[in-house]
Amino acid sequence: MAKILKITGEIITLGTNDGSMREVRRNDLNFEPQVNDEVEIYENENSIIVTKKEKEQIKTAEQGININVQNNQGYPAGQPIYIANNTKAVNKVVYCILAFFLGGIGIHKMYAGKIGSGIVYLLFCWTLIPGIIAFIDFIIGLCKKADTNGNILV
Repeated sequence: MAKILKITGEIITLGTNDGSMREVRRNDLNFEPQVNDEVEIYENENSIIVTKKEKEQIKTAEQGININVQNNQGYPAGQPIYIANNTKAVNKVVYCILAFFLGGIGIHKMYAGKIGSGIVYLLFCWTLIPGIIAFIDFIIGLCKKADTNGNILV
């Protein structure tokens, strides 16, 4: 990309990205040049064309549509949000902490809304098998990517 540095009658002086300067005739431009306009240079063996680079405009509320998105779906605070396929959105940090420290007795499953699984973990906690499975749930929870609210699906 280049920039118009100086306009002298019919000669336009351009500064290019590599630090060099280039002079073109006014009729090589397809717009009315102004100093400091950003331009793009296209050339072949026979001719050169200089076009003005349009600057991106920042849209204001008057110029376009303003959409305000809120993640408020009428759920009371602390209430579970159930998603399809018997999954639930839970806070990743809370779920992983519960799975690591209290997973052997199924607290992380109860937090995720799977009360039946949590009771099974509690009934068999003396075998240490639920503790091993809870540690695997902890690792899986750590590996899942959280959404913008910090929630994962379990």
